[in-house]
Amino acid sequence: MASFQMTCSCGDVMKVEAETREEGVTKMKEMMDQSAIEKHCAEKHADQPVMTVEDVHAAIDKDLVAA
Repeated sequence: MASFQMTCSCGDVMKVEAETREEGVTKMKEMMDQSAIEKHCAEKHADQPVMTVEDVHAAIDKDLVAA
């Protein structure tokens, strides 16, 4: 298994273990559902509107890289 990660604009690094990048993207999207996004935004982006699932998933598609 390989490690894949992405860094949020707040500096928070999120990681997943997967066989391929595509599997990593799927796992990260499953992990970052509406509830997780709301929690992350409340903790790390309290002064900003909550990000949409669509925006977060688009960022995962674009920004997830091998660690």
